[in-house]
Formats: sequence, structure tokens, C-alpha cells
Amino acid sequence: MYNISCTRLQRMALQLCCGASLALTACTTPTPRPTPAEEPPLMAGEARFCPISPSTKKELQASLASFLRTDAPVDLWYLANKNRKDDGTFAWCISPAESEGTWIKLGTISNQDLQQLSDQNTEVERGDTLDYWLSFELRSGKQSLSVRSCPAEEFGVDIGSCPPIRARAFHKLLWQFMDHKYAIQKRFDVVVQD
Repeated sequence: MYNISCTRLQRMALQLCCGASLALTACTTPTPRPTPAEEPPLMAGEARFCPISPSTKKELQASLASFLRTDAPVDLWYLANKNRKDDGTFAWCISPAESEGTWIKLGTISNQDLQQLSDQNTEVERGDTLDYWLSFELRSGKQSLSVRSCPAEEFGVDIGSCPPIRARAFHKLLWQFMDHKYAIQKRFDVVVQD
């Protein structure tokens, strides 16, 4: 009788240990993270936004640092097409290749605007675009930094070699300079009405 009781007791203990072991394993085994759904490739004219990566943020701030440290004015220059005459359409003011263009000073950018640009936190991933691209340069003393933009705000602003940054206020500022010099808004209104 003693042997039968011990055997039952041992079986119960074994079952309890196995059950506890399984419960413990279930509690401590990390559940696999669901794999993020793969995003479809961007089509031409599409843009997608994501938080800025630490490396892009560092590159952006490094690109603008010398302009933020100086007391000298930071001028905005625009690469205009020297071979095309202003015919009243928008297309004539698309920036050409640098060898076919001429640089025109549009005005001075404030330190506050550059600081705001440096503080941006959103990158832009974009598909191919056939949109109009305008080339600018920030210049202060012997320093210069390339800036590219297009009318579609969603495509962001290219600062130097950084990936595109979603900088709505800076994009708007560039267009204010262009509108002041070339009446860009009137050109858009003509294109929209046609």
C-alpha cells in the first residue's frame, strides 16, 4: 500500500511540476513581434513621411551649423535660366543645369528661420517626380550650401546632401522669396485656370 500511495503521490507531483514548468515557460517565452507590413513602393508623385533618423538629424544640423554660428548675413541665391526669356509661364523659371544658369540673389534668410529648419523632425521618402525643381544656395562669406525645392510641398526640401526634410515653413519661405521676385502665384493661377 505504501508503494501505491507513493507512486500516486509521485505522479501527482510530477504532473504539478510539468504543469508549472509549462506555465512558467509560457509566461517567460517572449512573444514574437509581428513583422511590420511591407509598405508598397512609392509611385511617381507620391510621398511618405517618417520620423527623422538620428544620422539624418545629425547631418542636417552639421550642414547648417556654420550658418547658425555666424553673425554675417545668410543670403538666398536662386539658379535662374539665363537662356530662356520670361514668357509669362511658370516653366521658364525651372532651374537648369548649373552650366546653363545664372545665380540671382533673392534676399537674406534670418537666423531664426535657419534654426527652425535645423530643428525639423520629419524625413520625406518620395517616388519619382516630373515636377518642377528649383535650385537655391545659402551663402554667407565663403560658405555655401545647396537647397532644392519644388512647388509640391509634400516632396520636402533637400538641404545639401541630406535626405529630403519635411520643412513646411522653410518651403513657404522659399516660395515667398520667389513670389516677390517673379510673381510665382500669378503664374500658378494662370496654369490652374487653363
